[in-house]
Amino acid sequence: MRKSFSILEEATLSFSKSIFFPVQPKGFSVSSVEPPPTSAKEVETAKSSSFEHGKSEATDFYLKEVETLRKDYAQRQSELLHSIQNKVDLVLKELDSRLPGLVIKVAEKVLSGIELDGKMVKAMVESMIEEIGCDDDNLDVFLAPQDLKLQKSLGDDAKKVAPAESDDGFASAIAGIFDGIDGDDALLDGYPNVKFFEDPSLQPGDCQVKSRFGLLDGRIATKLKRLEEEMKGD
Repeated sequence: MRKSFSILEEATLSFSKSIFFPVQPKGFSVSSVEPPPTSAKEVETAKSSSFEHGKSEATDFYLKEVETLRKDYAQRQSELLHSIQNKVDLVLKELDSRLPGLVIKVAEKVLSGIELDGKMVKAMVESMIEEIGCDDDNLDVFLAPQDLKLQKSLGDDAKKVAPAESDDGFASAIAGIFDGIDGDDALLDGYPNVKFFEDPSLQPGDCQVKSRFGLLDGRIATKLKRLEEEMKGD
């Protein structure tokens, strides 16, 4: 009776290993170790499943990459906008601090280049008197020497009188020596109680009016200073 020996599958994994049998085999059979046959349909199904699985994994991977890029872009955009806003705020703050001074300097240069005439001086004085709002009170108006001359020239043009007799002319000359010491009146039509005084400390375009309420400062420097304070919000 023949004995059948089967070789374990593990023993076939190494082809360099020697196999010894306790009894000399007289015949043996080897079972097939190949995978079972697969149909074409099963192969196509497996391929399709593998393709869909790979497609799904690739889709998930790239969706995650896109989401990561989107978050990174949003973060950088937010940082850039924040940086720009900070720079804009700094520039505006710098402008707020420097602009009033720049405007005042420009105004000073413009005003210093304006040449006044008699009508402009008259309008300036009338504006100051209206600001005080007391037409019936005695007012003392102080002007720069050049501006007072312009104001007087308006009165001289309105008063063209004939030459007086010699005695009267001598008296007028004597009176002219003291002219302006107590102020010049009747230089502004409609304001008989206003006297004009020369103040060498004033610049052309400056005007100060003294009333029983105090002194109204209409100097250009004072007006510009007030304008600068208003622009700075002081």
